[in-house]
Amino acid sequence: MESVKDSWKQRAGKKSPFHEWCDNEGLKVVGGFGVADLRTLPLEHWERMGGPAAYCHLEGSQGFVGAMAGEIPPGKSLKPMRHLYEEQILILEGRGATQFWSQEGQVTLEWQAGSLFSPPLNTKHQHFNGSSTEPVRFVAVNNAPLIVNIFKLPEFIFDAPYDFTNRFSGQRDFFSSDFKPSDLEDTAVNFIPDVEAVVLNDHPERGAGFSRLGIHLSGNSMVGHIMAIKSGTYKKAHRHHAGAQVIVLRGKGYSLMWQPGGDFIRVDWQRGSLLVPPEGWYHHHFTTSREAARHLALRRGLKGIGHNWQPSLSEHDGGNMLEHEDEPPEIRRMYEAELAKEGIPFQMPPLARARAN
Repeated sequence: MESVKDSWKQRAGKKSPFHEWCDNEGLKVVGGFGVADLRTLPLEHWERMGGPAAYCHLEGSQGFVGAMAGEIPPGKSLKPMRHLYEEQILILEGRGATQFWSQEGQVTLEWQAGSLFSPPLNTKHQHFNGSSTEPVRFVAVNNAPLIVNIFKLPEFIFDAPYDFTNRFSGQRDFFSSDFKPSDLEDTAVNFIPDVEAVVLNDHPERGAGFSRLGIHLSGNSMVGHIMAIKSGTYKKAHRHHAGAQVIVLRGKGYSLMWQPGGDFIRVDWQRGSLLVPPEGWYHHHFTTSREAARHLALRRGLKGIGHNWQPSLSEHDGGNMLEHEDEPPEIRRMYEAELAKEGIPFQMPPLARARAN
């Protein structure tokens, strides 16, 4: 008789419905803890989209959220699509437009490198390259793994005719770049023309030289934030839920990720890199360039689902942010050595007190 342990191993070793769907679709899947550069990541033709693509389902995605890198060839367009998963699209290179259809008519959104937008749930849309000579490269962070794992039926996910008019009903001014209050994040906005130009708010309580602005796009459940970490500084380690896709917009550095009591996993990054910390893992982001690093973190949202991580509240107060005086001492020594290699001054304030043994 098969043991419970053997039975568990057999079930755990099976591919998820999402990964089986990717195989059936011919959609290339990329794993690991990070992607060096989404702009140069090798892609393969995905017939459903009508263009080159690769799905980044990294270790920290854990079946919730992943990032699809895609390309629009020069002078071409992708196929019209609608789907029951949400996505947030960052244009990495190129310029063009996306058309959105509703019962009230058609809306066209023009974009460029650095633009960020989110198609309203299940709205039919089509992407067009605005150049006849240069490709468009983009990354679409989405919750397709979660939705495919639930429904397991592509015909329903991609062909459901329902219009969510509570999110989009053809408003001509829907993709406004005006920032408004949000109950899910700092601000609500439906189109950001250039994520690198957004003004951020200083948050020294989360680390010297750290600034941030939370964003909520198109009334969808997914959210995100833009953050910056000044040269010679690093953010306090923290822990949170799975699936936060961290895309590097500017600067150079590295991140350390580790399970409590475990070994460090180091991911070096630059402009265009992607990393995804697993749920419950501590992680730090360290800037080693002379310019400040700027990151875009896109994540699942869904308040009240899973463990209530509090990554901006100190562990001293019952949260999940590690104060610098409590971090492993080798972390700061490593960072000082990395800065010395680059000839960049160390800008961190002295520790408030020695780490307890």
